[in-house]
Amino acid sequence: MDIKGLNTNSLRPDSQNPGVKGRDESGNTASRAPASGNASTANNDSVTLTGAAQAMNAAAGAGDTAPFDAARVAELREAISSGNYPVDNQQLADRMIDLESLLR
Repeated sequence: MDIKGLNTNSLRPDSQNPGVKGRDESGNTASRAPASGNASTANNDSVTLTGAAQAMNAAAGAGDTAPFDAARVAELREAISSGNYPVDNQQLADRMIDLESLLR
């Protein structure tokens, strides 16, 4: 694969970059001590989720209770496979632009 504009001169192996620590040969990172403090403080660590992460967690469970019309899905699949599903290109483009603006 050719990646244009990649400057490989700035890339260094881990052995030349003292701030980078890799995994041990077994791939296990659990045997390492915490970055600061002693091993007993590892149990006192906590994680706080952002509002966006909490919303994603809530949305993940919402799919289980969403209404599902199997007959409508089958009807749409048939229309798409037979080429009879109408696509409004302008509406599709507008929605793609709206989605793009949400991702920024």
